[in-house]
Amino acid sequence: MPLYTYGSNGAAVLTDATGNVMPDYPVIVRVADTGQPVTALYEADGKTPIGELRSNPADSDTPGAIRAFKIRDILGIEYEYNGISGQPVRWFEEGREVGAGALAVAREALKGLDGKLDATGGTIDGDLTVTGKLTVDGGLPGGGLDAARIFDVRQRGAAGDGESDDAPAIQTALNAARDTGGGVVLVPPGTYRLVTLPLRIYRNTHLRCLPGARMVRAAAVTVLLNGDAGQQHGGYSGHGDISVEGGVWDMHGTVVTPANVCISIGHAERVTVRDVTVLDVPGYHAIEFNSTKTGRVLNCNFLGYTDPGGRDFSEAVQLDLAKGPAYFGGFGPYDDTPCADILIDGCTFGPSGTRGTTSWPRGIGSHSASPDKQHRDVRVTNSRFEGCTQYAIVAYTWENVVIEGVQMRDCGGGILVHPLDSSKTAHRTPAGGSSPTISGSQPLAGFTISDVTMTGGGTYGDTVEITGEETGYLSLVSVDQISVTGVASNAVRLTHVEDYAVHKVLAAGTGGTAISSLGTRRGRIEACAVNGSGGAGITVDSRSTPAAPATHVTISGCQVTDTAVNGVHLWSGTDVTVTDCDLHDLTGYGIQISTSAARPRLIGNRVRGTTSNGINITSTVTGVQRWGNVANSINDASKSPNTSPSDVTTG
Repeated sequence: MPLYTYGSNGAAVLTDATGNVMPDYPVIVRVADTGQPVTALYEADGKTPIGELRSNPADSDTPGAIRAFKIRDILGIEYEYNGISGQPVRWFEEGREVGAGALAVAREALKGLDGKLDATGGTIDGDLTVTGKLTVDGGLPGGGLDAARIFDVRQRGAAGDGESDDAPAIQTALNAARDTGGGVVLVPPGTYRLVTLPLRIYRNTHLRCLPGARMVRAAAVTVLLNGDAGQQHGGYSGHGDISVEGGVWDMHGTVVTPANVCISIGHAERVTVRDVTVLDVPGYHAIEFNSTKTGRVLNCNFLGYTDPGGRDFSEAVQLDLAKGPAYFGGFGPYDDTPCADILIDGCTFGPSGTRGTTSWPRGIGSHSASPDKQHRDVRVTNSRFEGCTQYAIVAYTWENVVIEGVQMRDCGGGILVHPLDSSKTAHRTPAGGSSPTISGSQPLAGFTISDVTMTGGGTYGDTVEITGEETGYLSLVSVDQISVTGVASNAVRLTHVEDYAVHKVLAAGTGGTAISSLGTRRGRIEACAVNGSGGAGITVDSRSTPAAPATHVTISGCQVTDTAVNGVHLWSGTDVTVTDCDLHDLTGYGIQISTSAARPRLIGNRVRGTTSNGINITSTVTGVQRWGNVANSINDASKSPNTSPSDVTTG
């Protein structure tokens, strides 16, 4: 088994977020795309085992770098180390000898020429210049690249001229990888017209499009599927350990207009799509992960969309479950398997500029569901969305979610989190069922949304919209470091949310209320700043039904100015506290408490420059506690408010 060399190159250096090297730091090595850890590491001599691989120490000539080391029989790896945020940092490296091995095979094929080329009719000595196309019959001796399980689609007959149907040749290469237990299928630069579709990729196959490779859909069919029609691999047992890397995948949606998917994956584990650009998809999705575990979409671009009719909600990257042929037409079984452990990182979603196309309706999301079949452990990080006509991200029936480092510009809405929609009978009915098995929604937990910016847009939805139901509360919610400028709607909207924290929301020029909550409980809204809103600054409201009062919510350390309707408004609810807030130069009341609110507390707030009373409390409010506030005027019509800072014993 051959040894492959890694490390000791400019990319193999550990750095922190500010670019500083990280010396003497432990590094994990994994098999590329499968994620399996590699423990048999050797020093550069190929003999001495390495117990633990660490970056070079601080006193090294190259601190923080990873020294040269060898691994047996593995063509590509991913480095991994724990970043300062606690999240793993990974990057890919190919074995140094992989390319050299392919070159050696080619050189072996050319042995015997010795500076001359024998041709029919004569001998050519010295250099040979070829203008146009050179066709060489035959192939590499001794199995050539095939012996290394590297399958070049050109050697299988692909022309790459943009005219021939190259799909059969590419499929032949994919089949060759399948028949040898897996391998690398190489697509050299060129334009590959794909008529005979779909292409089918199988387990342990890595499809790599080299720079300059362009795959052009020329038939109204899905382009790439993992497996065969009629297969019945349930759960995550289908064709996995797959990667698709590189290339421009042109779905040609303005010419071949019926709705199709570009890359469709189902019943699989460990699938990675990396460095891919998908253009002008009609109707469906650029990538669908259906019933997929450990799926990765890394550093990809999704540009351009066309709606052939009735598809104004499609996502570029969709997470779906194996519910039926209408949800995933490639193959079964339809066992309601959802997705798990999904990472989408470093991606761009937006317009392509092709005439007749738009940006995507939604960048990432889901729009179908079954009872008790949530997509779990989903991370969307470091991605940019432009011009999405609906939302950038729709986390529908997702659980244990991290959305971080997201930039949105001129999108209809930002991030929507929603449990199962109880109004949709089909979503309350499991796969193969004829009637619902639940009567309402279902609660979900675990949502972290941080480091999000949205500029412009907001004509369809809010920047961060977390909307539960009375039978489907959303809990353990963290919203942190949200920056919103010039949107037509709310910056943050929470409905039926419990056990939550909203922190450092900076909202300037929102068309609606900057931070709005309805029917929430056990929450904190802290250190937020609002400068200009078409509604109120911050609201804590309650529904009229007993199931959804706002309770035990604290608004602390916030600043609000230039709002159209009040600074802070508490509408009904129980045990809501407003403390240490600055409210000034706004229309309406600084703080308004109304509609039978019970036991509100106002402590140490500063209010000035309001067109109505600085603090206004209506007669239906009971159990008021307030002290230490400074306001231009206070109107408290409640019965027997407690204005003493002394301790109170309630019995």
